[in-house]
Amino acid sequence: MKSQNELLKTVLNQGTHITALDALNWIGSMRLAARVYDLKQEGYEIDKYVVTMPDNKRITYYYKKRQHEPV
Repeated sequence: MKSQNELLKTVLNQGTHITALDALNWIGSMRLAARVYDLKQEGYEIDKYVVTMPDNKRITYYYKKRQHEPV
């Protein structure tokens, strides 16, 4: 069985953005920010953006930073 960190890497490597609700459904984690922190400590480059909904609730989306290809 893969760890939550391994599953999160798989999701992010597919180019998918992930929210806390997605993490619960896809990798069984209720602590997405903690898993992101773990991966960042390993040197994995992850960024985020926050969307504010009309009711002022905020949703954080995490995604893997794209590597710039040499020109």
